[in-house]
Parts: sequence; C-alpha cells; structure tokens
Amino acid sequence: MSATYIGYSGQDLIVETSFEQNKEGLITYTEKKLISRGTTAVTPSLSLTKNIGGSTLRAVSTNVVSGGGAFTEITITYQGGEDTTLQQDTTASTGEEPIESNKYFLVGDIGGGSSIVTAAGAGNVIYNSDNSFFAFSKNAENNFFGVTSYLNPNMVYKRSFNTSVTATATNLAAVGRIVSPSADFPDCVEGGTWLCTGVQYVKRGNSFDVTQDFRASDERGWNQYIYGLPTEPPPKP
Repeated sequence: MSATYIGYSGQDLIVETSFEQNKEGLITYTEKKLISRGTTAVTPSLSLTKNIGGSTLRAVSTNVVSGGGAFTEITITYQGGEDTTLQQDTTASTGEEPIESNKYFLVGDIGGGSSIVTAAGAGNVIYNSDNSFFAFSKNAENNFFGVTSYLNPNMVYKRSFNTSVTATATNLAAVGRIVSPSADFPDCVEGGTWLCTGVQYVKRGNSFDVTQDFRASDERGWNQYIYGLPTEPPPKP
C-alpha cells in the first residue's frame, strides 16, 4: 500500500511525503521538504530514524538540492518496519547416505529386531580386506542385493531478519559448528543436534538483510570430533 501527503513540519514546507509497505512488511518512507535559504541547511545523516506506525525506520539515502531560488530541497528516504520480524522456513527432506552408516547396520532396532547384516542372511555380506563393507551378494535375502545407500531423513531450518547491528549480521563464528538450539528452533529427532551450515548478509543502507541456515542430524547427533563441541548459534534480534 502507498500514500502521499503534503503539509508543514515546523518551519519547513513538506512538499511531498510518500509511504509504501510491501507484502513482506518492508516500509519505504520518503520525505521531501523545502528549507528557506536563510536557514543553514545541513546534509542529513544516515543515522536519522523516524517512527512510522510504531515501526522505527532508518534513513538509507539523502539528497540535497540547492538552486537559485528561495528554498533548498532536501529528500530523505527511510526504510524498515521488519526489523524484529523473524522469518522462519523449515524443510524436512531426505539425504542419501552409505548403507553401512545406518544405525541398524550391525545392531537391530529396539525390541530385538534383526540388524541389516542379519536380515541379509549369513554369508551374504561381502567385506573388503580391511573388514569394511563392500557389497551384498546376489544371494542376499530381503532384497538387499545391489543396495549401497539409504535415504536418511533430515531437517533444514532457515531464519531471516533485518538488523542494524553489524555484529549480528557479520558474526560467522558458528558456521560449520554444532550449535545449541535457541527457542525459535523447531524440534528435531531425539538425540539429534543442529549444525550451522551458512550465514549470508546483504548491507542495505544502514541495515543488513541476514539469512542463517541450520541442518539437523539423525539420532546420533553431529560428530563432535569433526564439528567441535556445541557453541552458541549466530545472534538474532
């Protein structure tokens, strides 16, 4: 939605004020005003803020035009409105993993079920010289012949927000590390842990658009010898 207004603000003549809010909640507010040439006109700082409808907007651009007339024209564009809105996106999918990494490969399911090796039948599992798994033989039972991998369910969580705090936007310390989930994280499988897989940020004026990505493990959790002990996730507003 958008609107345009004309009026006065103190001694300044506001010749045009426009307001627009997109479907994501981002507000763009532009104020154009004329200041008498007798008044000292200082180029507005980008640290300026303005409260519009309960949202704090930050100045992202300014333009000062001083012609030969009686007024100096100043245009300031503010943006914001979604600063504290955390956008969340959770996707559940499956990833392909080696069959020998399945937790039931050597040990059966809870309740005394058969392991994968047992279900394939005695003598139907072929190993390399170092006793690592090679393949199932053509005589393998329960359709295991030719099986080399399985689909491992996993969950990907993405959170996006806008912030003016540089430390929040550029904090990359948790990337590639196991992180302790904060309150906004979705529940994953019992015993599972979260890995921070990436942080992206784009600077827009005095603010940052930030996206943080996390991936859940299976019941065994991410290997701490590979990814380190759990650390705090990247900060959010």
